[in-house]
Amino acid sequence: MKDIARNVIEEVSRNYEDELVKKVQKNGDREAFYRLVRLYDARIYSVIYRVLHNREDALEIAQDVFLQVFKKIKQYRWESPFYFWIQRIAVNYSINRMKKYSKDVLKKAVEPDETQTEASLVQTPEQLYEGAAKKKFVANALAKISEPYRMSVILKDIEGFSYEEIAALTDTNPGTVKSRINRGREELRNIFLAQKDKVKEYGM
Repeated sequence: MKDIARNVIEEVSRNYEDELVKKVQKNGDREAFYRLVRLYDARIYSVIYRVLHNREDALEIAQDVFLQVFKKIKQYRWESPFYFWIQRIAVNYSINRMKKYSKDVLKKAVEPDETQTEASLVQTPEQLYEGAAKKKFVANALAKISEPYRMSVILKDIEGFSYEEIAALTDTNPGTVKSRINRGREELRNIFLAQKDKVKEYGM
């Protein structure tokens, strides 16, 4: 029953999204577009933030991404999920910003994502601190991965994309993606090994 209910919910969600996209494509319906933004703004921001490691940059680029989505939405051909299409724009923006400002980005202080979940509201101050500290530790480690590999590791291990999807998002071939992920994971493993006490403290 749970699987059936989940399938129904997913189908309804897809139909809702499709109707919004069609409205925007047909006549630039701003209310429909606003609803699309509300569906995906947090997820897009999250991806960009993990890549750039800076809240202000992530917010700025997320706005740019959705501006481009609105301008180019008629180019969306329904050949892949709409979120995947948006994600590709976000990835391209992030890569370009990372290349242009990579040194500055990595020098900036770590800023934890301030987005609160419902669960976080019922945690104790100690639990919130421990969660924030662990998140900061992982964010620092990700930021130390070499630029060519960081994006692929984030898309695979955090966002859950397949090798083929990452290849499409980054305009590379799956073989290159696999190589980058393996090298990025090796760098991350070495980073964690150099900080074994922290890894143990956070139960990682």
